[in-house]
Amino acid sequence: MKQQVKNIEKILRGIYDHDYYSVVRDFFEMSAISIRNAVDYTAKRDEYESRYLQIAKSYSKEQLAIFAQALGVFINTLKDAVDGKDSFYDWAGELYINSETNNKNLGQFFTPYHISQLMAKITIDGEEIKRRIAADPDTVITINEPTCGAGGIIVAAIDTLNRYGINYAYNTFVDCTDIDSNCVYMTYLTLSLLGVPAVVRHGDSLMMRYYSHWYTPAYIFACSHFNRRLRQGNYPYTPTVQKVEDKPQKAPQKAIEQPKADKTGQYVINFF
Repeated sequence: MKQQVKNIEKILRGIYDHDYYSVVRDFFEMSAISIRNAVDYTAKRDEYESRYLQIAKSYSKEQLAIFAQALGVFINTLKDAVDGKDSFYDWAGELYINSETNNKNLGQFFTPYHISQLMAKITIDGEEIKRRIAADPDTVITINEPTCGAGGIIVAAIDTLNRYGINYAYNTFVDCTDIDSNCVYMTYLTLSLLGVPAVVRHGDSLMMRYYSHWYTPAYIFACSHFNRRLRQGNYPYTPTVQKVEDKPQKAPQKAIEQPKADKTGQYVINFF
């Protein structure tokens, strides 16, 4: 276990009068909402603010300070990774698994980070991507993860791109989904703090039903760049939330084994 994860776990265990799995779950949800509401001023903002206050009411002022302390350690941990002072890792996933919060009934068995790293290295052709960026500096690489969990595979992909010297904050867009809202909070928090442009969807990838969309600050601050580039390629741009009761508009696309470029030249990486 990463020492930083141990430190966060030790801090959160300071809340003694709640089940630890509830503490971890609430930590990720409140942290995700605090970032979302700082940058997203859509009609959903008040709804999420009410949800935040609802969770906060079950904790004392001192316990809320513990959440803030844990978030501070989490932020600094990811900042060190971005600054090159430490390695990338599936911090959220390990913290979540150690709390025994994962739902085996939903098939939640998170991929160990070293396996995620291997998958990313096999899938991502660094030389090809660098060639495309050299030809067009505004190239956007699309990473699709339909069952993102805590975001470990995405972090490994970003880690790999970073090692290749690729500016993932400008040349990468991540589209990921999970049916479990807890996973949405974890992935959104991690990608937001790593500065990854992304949309994290709460929904069912197989049925193509989405309940909510969470856009990271890195995407919101440069949405014109990403929207323009993504519309030029084969990315299925869907900014609106599909109602739960609606039928899928189209059948799920067939998975591909290796990343391929379409006729427009867009480079797409799919993790299935």
